[in-house]
Amino acid sequence: MKLDRKYVTPFISLLFVVLAITGIFMLFHLFDGYTEVAHELIGIGFVLAAILHITLNWKGLKVHFMKQVFMPATIAVTALTLTFVYLERKQLPLDIVIVDKTFKAPLKESCKILNIDYLIAIKKLEEKGYKISDIKTLEDIWKKNETDPQEVIELLMD
Repeated sequence: MKLDRKYVTPFISLLFVVLAITGIFMLFHLFDGYTEVAHELIGIGFVLAAILHITLNWKGLKVHFMKQVFMPATIAVTALTLTFVYLERKQLPLDIVIVDKTFKAPLKESCKILNIDYLIAIKKLEEKGYKISDIKTLEDIWKKNETDPQEVIELLMD
């Protein structure tokens, strides 16, 4: 099968539709927990399809790059993107703040927040071979044991 516009164009169009729909769902928190993964993975496919699209249409796209409107459009999109990133960082979503504070709180307090018995948590960690001397927070556990935070949380929540 030869790489052709008749394959790439419908593919990129359909991927765009799915990305748009999942993006809107995420914006309005519809189907939270389901749309994020689809959006991220379909996004990777979209990027690959976009690269193919650009490759196939490079000659025509170069003409657009030379137009006077290209540079102001580039600046506007860049400014808008940076503004969104800045505003997001300025006021982090509440869930990120809570998770961060929980991970950095004293371990006994984190266990209370997560509804985990502290002594059982310590026992589980020791049984799995985690080094827990000088551990003060959940974050210390995965940093000192060079492991993944999700692995630690899943172990404790199990």
